[in-house]
Amino acid sequence: MPEYTEREARYARDIVEKLISGDVSRLELESDIAISDVQADAVAFSWELELLKRVNASVPAMEIEGEPVPVSLDFFLGLGPLLGGLFGRGSRWRDPYLQEWLAHRVEAALREDRLDGFTLMKREEARKTFLARVMDFLATRIAAVTRFRQTGPAGFGHPTSALSFQQILGGPRVTTPGCQFSVSTNSGGLRVFWSGAYRVSPNYFNSPTSPTSSVLQSGSFIFGVDGGAYGNNIQWDQNSVVTLPGLPYAHLNF
Repeated sequence: MPEYTEREARYARDIVEKLISGDVSRLELESDIAISDVQADAVAFSWELELLKRVNASVPAMEIEGEPVPVSLDFFLGLGPLLGGLFGRGSRWRDPYLQEWLAHRVEAALREDRLDGFTLMKREEARKTFLARVMDFLATRIAAVTRFRQTGPAGFGHPTSALSFQQILGGPRVTTPGCQFSVSTNSGGLRVFWSGAYRVSPNYFNSPTSPTSSVLQSGSFIFGVDGGAYGNNIQWDQNSVVTLPGLPYAHLNF
């Protein structure tokens, strides 16, 4: 379990509540806390819930360590990393004709029972799971950055690199500690992806294995691979959540 204080948990909860409500103007962020990645996921998840409500559909999910976790619609529909990066940051997916097309794609996928390893969650259940997990994710990050601020690299407990990230979407870039991390696999030549453990949405990590390395902010993540025998179908390690800072490596049995 990640270690954070009650103050850090309250701070994370306040951030999440403002992100979900869209009230980012009232965010009070410390200067070295970057949350633009979480904000993008929160905006996309809220948009997806509205779409699924419109077509009276449940939320696609995956089992992560035995618990169902929401899955991004672009990943569920095999559209590639399109939706999560565009919701709220451009007008393209606000176009009513494109929304109608996407609604039909979702309805067809569920009607044809194309779950292929996915499961379904009720919308309110998915919302509660997302909120609880993303709060935990952010509290973990806040605790890690606070520790780094107080002790520097020596007390961080993880190899570090300085990262420059937008603090919020469209906002200034800030410098925040990053965790150096490597992933190994049984097979060579694979691409590695990561996702926050609160909503499965693929983000490119690095390639080719094995091993391959990159730098991530603090938080709780799952990892997956594609390429080789797996083609373009990302295979996630659904039995392991990696919390950073922590061990600086993970091995995936693919």
